[in-house]
Order: sequence, then structure tokens, then C-alpha cells
Amino acid sequence: MNTADDGQLGAARRAVVDAARGLADDTVPFIEGVRQLAALSFEVSRLDHDPDFTLFVAVASEADHLPPHELRSQCAPAWLEQCDREARELEALHRKQVRAACARLVGRFSS
Repeated sequence: MNTADDGQLGAARRAVVDAARGLADDTVPFIEGVRQLAALSFEVSRLDHDPDFTLFVAVASEADHLPPHELRSQCAPAWLEQCDREARELEALHRKQVRAACARLVGRFSS
């Protein structure tokens, strides 16, 4: 691995820690944080199905029909109400497990 690759990996590892901490302490919205960690899994892990990221990938998949923050202004209010309700349900269902998974990621990727 060259220095540029090492720098990118280091930045991705820091992004995992930041996203996991933000998700665990509620400073990052639940669906947004889950999506960030699901995407980052491919940058920091060589495993096809890394067990520390499986939950984030699964929850992100359950939420793939929910509009990201930047597209909400283009959605109908009634649709957003339904999406917000579904997002709250997903969070209630997975919050405890997500927090535990965030703690594992912080421990694994903190230097």
C-alpha cells in the first residue's frame, strides 16, 4: 500500500469513528448515520460481510426507500410524514443494537 492509500484508509477510519460516535450520542440523525457507516464499511474492511458492519448495511437496506436529507425539499409533505414515521420505527427497533455496534466500531477503529 502506498502513502496515498494509507492516508485514505486513515481518513476513512476516522470517518467511521466520527459517524459511530455521532450516531451513538444522537448528534447524527439515525438513518443518516446508519447509511454513512454502511457506505464506509467498504472503505475500511476487506471482508465481504464484516460482522461489525452487517447491522448498518441491513438497516440502511431497510431504509433505502426513505429520502436522504438533501432530497426532502422535493418530496410531498404527506410522503415525508410517512417516511418520518417509518424512520422512527426503524430507530426504535434497532437503536439498542446500533449503539452497541457503534461502540465496537469506535473501539476497533480508534487509534
